[in-house]
Amino acid sequence: MPTGIEVIISIAIVLLVIYAFYKVMKVLVYNTVAGLVILFLLNLTVFSGNPIDITVTKIAFTAIAGVFGAILLAGLHYLNLFGV
Repeated sequence: MPTGIEVIISIAIVLLVIYAFYKVMKVLVYNTVAGLVILFLLNLTVFSGNPIDITVTKIAFTAIAGVFGAILLAGLHYLNLFGV
C-alpha cells in the first residue's frame, strides 16, 4: 500500500509532466499557425504571378516544420527546385 507521501509525490510528478507538455505544445502550435499564415501570405503577395501550388503535402510539411517549412517551401519555389 502506498503511503501518503508517495501519493503526493506521484501526483506532483504527473502535474509537472502535464505542465511541461502544455508548455512545449503551446510553442509548437504557435509555430505551426505562424508557418501556415506565412505560406498563405507569401502566396498572395510575393508569388502572386506564379503562386505556390497548395497541396495537402505542402500544408502538412509546413504544419510540422512551422515557419522554417514555409520559408523552405518559398525558397524552393523561388529557385524552381524539386517542382515546388
